[in-house]
Amino acid sequence: MRRMLALAEAIHASVEAAVAECAKSIAEQARQDCPVASGRLCDSIGVEVREDSSGTVIAARVVADAPYAAAVELGLGGQPPRPFLLPAAEAAGGKLKDAVKDSADP
Repeated sequence: MRRMLALAEAIHASVEAAVAECAKSIAEQARQDCPVASGRLCDSIGVEVREDSSGTVIAARVVADAPYAAAVELGLGGQPPRPFLLPAAEAAGGKLKDAVKDSADP
């Protein structure tokens, strides 16, 4: 039973690390693709990794919390969209799946 619990904890830690690493990779790409005027938008890009109260669901969000981030990403008031978050997420593709798989390999 102890081995099973240790294995479950190791798997959980590997998945959490893979999720965080994938989100960091997306954030890094978004920063590279981010239109730069003052640099505040790029500096506002960050990662939040969370776990639900049961400890069974691990989630990560890549956020740009500058007040005008959505206006840049989606376009607003005649300004064309200049997406930087969605392309970064799309470019990540199957990286999470691969990272979780790789972390499980001995």
